[in-house]
Amino acid sequence: MERSVLIGGEAGEGVKEAANLFAKVLVNIGYSVFTYHDYPSLIRGGHNFSTVRFSNEEVSAPVRKADVIVALDERSVREHRENATENTIWILDESVKAEGIKLPFRKLAKGVMRSSAVLGALLKLFGIPAEEGIAVVSELKHPEENRKIFEKAYELSTAAEELIEAEGVKGDYISGSEATALGAVDGGLNIYIAYPMTPASPVLHFLASHKEELGVKVIQPENEIGAINMVLGAAYAGGRAMTGTSGGGFALMTETLSLAGMSETPVVIYEAQRGSPSTGVPTYTEQSDLLFVLFAGHGDFPRIVLAPSDAAECYYWTREALNLAWKFQVPVIVLSSKNVAESFFTQKIEREKVIERPKLWNGEGDYSRYAVTEDGISPLAFPGTKGAVVKATSYEHDEFGITTEKPEEIRKMKEKRERKRRTIEEFFSNREDTVKVGGDRNSKRVILTWGENWGVCKEAGETLGYKVVKPNILEPFPSERIRKEVEGAEEITVVELSASGQFEKLLKLNGVKVTRRFRKYDTRPIFVEELTQFLGGNDEF
Repeated sequence: MERSVLIGGEAGEGVKEAANLFAKVLVNIGYSVFTYHDYPSLIRGGHNFSTVRFSNEEVSAPVRKADVIVALDERSVREHRENATENTIWILDESVKAEGIKLPFRKLAKGVMRSSAVLGALLKLFGIPAEEGIAVVSELKHPEENRKIFEKAYELSTAAEELIEAEGVKGDYISGSEATALGAVDGGLNIYIAYPMTPASPVLHFLASHKEELGVKVIQPENEIGAINMVLGAAYAGGRAMTGTSGGGFALMTETLSLAGMSETPVVIYEAQRGSPSTGVPTYTEQSDLLFVLFAGHGDFPRIVLAPSDAAECYYWTREALNLAWKFQVPVIVLSSKNVAESFFTQKIEREKVIERPKLWNGEGDYSRYAVTEDGISPLAFPGTKGAVVKATSYEHDEFGITTEKPEEIRKMKEKRERKRRTIEEFFSNREDTVKVGGDRNSKRVILTWGENWGVCKEAGETLGYKVVKPNILEPFPSERIRKEVEGAEEITVVELSASGQFEKLLKLNGVKVTRRFRKYDTRPIFVEELTQFLGGNDEF
């Protein structure tokens, strides 16, 4: 059993909240839910819509067609006729001139409180008991008022079908942003410093609103340059620090990224991609920062780039990011995108604090911040440590951190940092989680993808008999493992959200050639129907 519900209206009418309330009820009664939010960069007005896809089996990707469409205004009818089938049920505000179930949404509630009215209509439609909705609206800001609105809408609405009993899918209803924040905290985050930039801002907002219970300091400085430099200063002093931004903000951070590379300061940067270049399309998605993030900054220095695909991976890999940054004393970038950050998933996240101890100075002899070691990793000490003078510099330096222009000292430091790179590569070469595989593992037809496309590719692969492969680590790239997974394939299709094929270029750079490509670059996600249509023989993409 699977259904998809689309809710459309103006910004400020509670469209997103209605979808999330409905989804929470569905999760509470045992369904797997995937929620996608679509909105322009406007505070008021414009057209917003959200889709809630749910099933008694796992779902983790958006679909284009809807079984039910809730239209709070006439524009929503015009915009979404293409999402309807001949069997779609329309629920309309009574002012809308179209065929469907008519309800007085605008008369029942104002603004965001219309979400409770929409919830009442949907629960009645699907035959879900009212008490399930009451349990959810009772947690809202004005519980009594929202309850009255919900109950009135439930009373006025029409029942169309009764859902089959859910199989009790176990999971939390959680967004990629919330999972990223929790993963950082469980990796030992002390301080989060960021300037707002969609779609990275939800991590900042979540941490700020829960800072007391999570035990973290949250700061919003004047801009992204200030943010990354404050993170560097906090890490120098021994604090596990992190910042978050999107492509334009990351561009401003690149000079300091090189400073982190030279000073070997452990910092974590969360980069949530959006439509680009420049200001681009701020509230929509793309995967066109890939090569920029991999090669940003001037000079040679090691970095680690992680690419989660859903909420559970956001939690796991962000927790890992904090530990990896301190283990290897390098910048670690968590590369996400709008549809990972702002979509909601039904996934069970077992929270656990995992805070690994970095290599620390043992207090013997004179402290050398950049001591030459076999693995390229020097012992850490922090300002205030007895007997240690802790230096950090943007200049090339000797083992003590003193500026040098001597060729032999320069060569020694560069070779030390390159040994660290090899240490990182060796560390990941022994890990199974660098690559994820799904679909039909024995198939000779392979889909290669990354990031937010995992869910839709996995579903299409299972339906059509494709093996699906994605790297979780983009730097160092797990090239040997990828080549092994595609060995003997008769067809290799690369799927990405990039007009120029950045992921395909990365694959080619690592010795992997593809035979077919699916590129989408209208800043919307890949819908299940369009990918299955392409893989089934329609090469229009």
